[in-house]
Amino acid sequence: MTDLRSSKLQAFGTASIPKLVLMFSVPAIISMCVNAFYNIVDRYFVGQGVGALGIAGITLCFPIMLFIMAMSMIVGMGGNTLFAIRLGEKKYLQASIILNNAFVLLIAMAAGTFALGEIFMEPLLRLFGASDQTLPVATSYMRIILLGAIFQTIAPGMNHFIRSMGHPKTAMLRDIVGALTNVFLDWIFIIKLHWGIEGAAWATLISQFVSSLLIMQFFIKKSTPIKINRRHMRLRLPYVRKIYILGFPPAIMQICNSLMNAILAWSLASYGNKSLQATTSMTGGDIAISAFGIINSIVSIAVMPLIGFVHGTQPILGYNYGAKLFDRVRGTVKFAYIYSIAFMLVAWGLLQWKAEVFVAPFAPGDTYMQSVSAWGMRLFTKAFLFIPLGMVAGSFFQGTGKAGLSMFLNACRQVIILIPFLLVLPQFFDLQGVFMAQPMADIGAGVIGILLLRWQFKKMR
Repeated sequence: MTDLRSSKLQAFGTASIPKLVLMFSVPAIISMCVNAFYNIVDRYFVGQGVGALGIAGITLCFPIMLFIMAMSMIVGMGGNTLFAIRLGEKKYLQASIILNNAFVLLIAMAAGTFALGEIFMEPLLRLFGASDQTLPVATSYMRIILLGAIFQTIAPGMNHFIRSMGHPKTAMLRDIVGALTNVFLDWIFIIKLHWGIEGAAWATLISQFVSSLLIMQFFIKKSTPIKINRRHMRLRLPYVRKIYILGFPPAIMQICNSLMNAILAWSLASYGNKSLQATTSMTGGDIAISAFGIINSIVSIAVMPLIGFVHGTQPILGYNYGAKLFDRVRGTVKFAYIYSIAFMLVAWGLLQWKAEVFVAPFAPGDTYMQSVSAWGMRLFTKAFLFIPLGMVAGSFFQGTGKAGLSMFLNACRQVIILIPFLLVLPQFFDLQGVFMAQPMADIGAGVIGILLLRWQFKKMR
């Protein structure tokens, strides 16, 4: 394990902060952008080959898919935070045990989510607002996706560890290969072979399988300093407990996002039926759900680079905090704020200015769907500039092992503030209130994040 004393890891504590942040963030940003790109292309092909009903079906499945992703994040990010801190402390044996315990936990989480998904899928989809038209589409898609639950947990979960060992480009390339595989298979299965919604699901499953193979290949190479090792796979309760404690705060955002999307889908179905005009094949609720699916795909292109940038700072924060280089921790956070706010300003301007242009490819020829989607997106992105305020603060708390504060801040945006607005605003503004809830939550979480970060910086002195 002497390779871990290489210049790549030593650079965490010595290199220029802007250079270091960009070195680790750019690959993460590219990975996130590629993931967002293949998600948006997936919706594009579904819109072209299946229609708005297909987009509505995938959107109804989104809360379940977010829950699977959250299970991966609990172990992947929790284990990676502990892993990075132990590397900073130069406790390499402990780091190896943490990595291998995380690998076993990812497999166990995948098995659990598959079983629960199969048992509760149809009742959940009905609860989310599935109509008689959208339920068959959603169940066909979700049954195939659940078959690949293990690949959905291993690929993103283990990729965090590759970055922390000083190989962000390696992690990025594996993400890119998986995403490009998905896009290519979407084109083959949906457009050429006319497999419909099942084609989209099989494309996703196969691409995640490819990503998992490439990621696991990294951990068995001779040149990898910390490998997958059967001797260290036996679960150690103290490490498992710490992994879950550290992993739950960042995953709470996804778990709560799953809950929020479930409430959102129900609200869209209910208030869409009241506010929107039905068509021959879709109810007003189905139209609202499909419009949100389009909006969510486009917004992800804007938000994923920010998430990638923030994720890229976490190994730096963890290492320097473990090494007690607190000035470098502060400098990393300051740099992250400057760049993330500038980026979101540009994204906000484009989405507000050209909303109709962005939504048109997802609903070709359907001017009513396009107008509903553009209207909803302008409302949904009103408070974009507040998102980095909370997200960077949450990254700081996660990277430095402060699980309680990170959990509270993430819960503010997706539960404590958002869900009450999501339940109350539609009572007064109908469907408009559904789209207004998220910007209100973004503002509240951003303000709270700044206040908590200032308080923590004073304590760190």
